[in-house]
Amino acid sequence: MFALVDCNNFYASSEKIFNPKLKNKAVVVLSNNDGCVIARSKEAKLLNIQMGAPIFEYKELVQKKIIYVFSSNFSLYGDMSQRVMKTLESFLFPMEIYSIDEAFLELSLANIEDTHYLSNLAKNIKERVYKWTGVEVSIGIAKTKTLAKLASEIAKKNSGFCILTKKNDIENILKKTPLDDIWGIGSKLKKRLYRLGLYSANDLAMKDSDFIKKYLSVNVVKTALELNEVKCIEIDQIPPSKKSICTSRSFAEKIDNLKDLEKAISSFISIGAKKLRDQNMHANFISVFITTSFHSKDLFYSNSSQITLSNPTSYTPDLISYAKKGLKKIFKPGFLYKKAGIILSDFTDKKFPQMDFFSKISDQNKDSLMEIIDKINKKSNKKAVFFAAEDIQRKYKSSSKMRSFKYTSSWDELLKVK
Repeated sequence: MFALVDCNNFYASSEKIFNPKLKNKAVVVLSNNDGCVIARSKEAKLLNIQMGAPIFEYKELVQKKIIYVFSSNFSLYGDMSQRVMKTLESFLFPMEIYSIDEAFLELSLANIEDTHYLSNLAKNIKERVYKWTGVEVSIGIAKTKTLAKLASEIAKKNSGFCILTKKNDIENILKKTPLDDIWGIGSKLKKRLYRLGLYSANDLAMKDSDFIKKYLSVNVVKTALELNEVKCIEIDQIPPSKKSICTSRSFAEKIDNLKDLEKAISSFISIGAKKLRDQNMHANFISVFITTSFHSKDLFYSNSSQITLSNPTSYTPDLISYAKKGLKKIFKPGFLYKKAGIILSDFTDKKFPQMDFFSKISDQNKDSLMEIIDKINKKSNKKAVFFAAEDIQRKYKSSSKMRSFKYTSSWDELLKVK
C-alpha cells in the first residue's frame, strides 16, 4: 500500500505561514525577474489567475490588493520542504522524495483491508505535518504508486485524503479520468493512445498487455498494470543522480559587453560546480549559451558553445576557465543580451578520476580545496568565499523586488514579533 503526500499550493502556502495577514487572501508567486505567475494559492485560482501569465495582466487586481504578489524565495521553499520531509520520516515508513512538495510512503505495516486504520493514519499525517510545519497536505492512498498519485489529486478537491482500494470506486474514477491526468502520460503519448482508440484511463487499464507492448512501450504496460492494482513501480529511497546540471538566469537589465557576461557565466559555473560536488561527480562536458530577448524590438541573436574537457573535474577555477573560452567563441558585440546559462553533463564518479598528466595541482588536492570552500560557505550560511571572476556587485542578478524574508535560513531575516 502506498501513500502520496502532496503539499497544497506549496510556494504560496509557504508565504502565508509567516504572514497571518494573508490568510484567505489570493497569493501568487512570480518567476525570475518578477515576470510570470509560477504558483497560486487556492484563492488566486478561484480568481482565474492563469499559470504562466505575465503579472502585468493583473495590474489592477494588484493595485486594489485583491491579489498579493511575491518574488520567488527558493531558500524559504527549499527549507520548508526539508521540514515537511523530516516530519514524514517520523512515521518510520520507507519514503521516496518525489519532488520539492511530494513524497511517497510505502505503508508496509498497514492492513490493506482496514480502511478505518488507513483513514486514521491519513488524518494523523495531515495533522502532524500541519502542526510541525504549518503546511497543509493532501494524501492519496492506494495499492500502487500510479493510483496513489491519482487519489492525491482527488484528495485536493475533497476532504484532504482519498483511499482508493475498492474496485468499483477505482473503475468509476478511471472512466472519468482523462489519459493525461495519469502519472507518466504526457501530451505526445496521449495523442498516440488516441490513435489506438484509447480515450480514458479505464480504456488503458482494460487493454491487453501484449497489445500495449506491441504498439507502445514496456513503461506504458507498467502504467496499465498499476491502474489494475498490480505493483510495478517500487519505492526509490535513494534519489538518482542528475544526468546534467543547468544554471541560467534572465537578467534584470540587459548586458551589452563581454566582461559582464563573463562574470555572470562564472557565477553560474560556481553554482553548478557546487551541485556537481554534492553528487560526488565530475563533469566531462560544458555547454555555454547566451540569447537576446525574444519579445524585444532589439536585434535577435542566440548561440551556444560546447566544450569537451580534457579531464573530468568539479574544480570551479578549471570549469570557469573552460566556460569563458566557450563564451568568447559565441559572443558578438552590438547585441543586448537578456539571458545566459551553462549546462554541465557527462558525469563520472569522483572516486575513479582520470588523472591529468600535465596538471600542476593534483586532482585530489583540487577536490580537497573545493571541499574546504564548500564547508566555509555552508557554515557561514552564505557565499562567504567565492572566486573573483564571479564579481562582487552581481549586477547581472535577477530582479526580485517583492521577495519575502528567508525566515528559516537567515539570522538577519528572522521573523520579528512586536
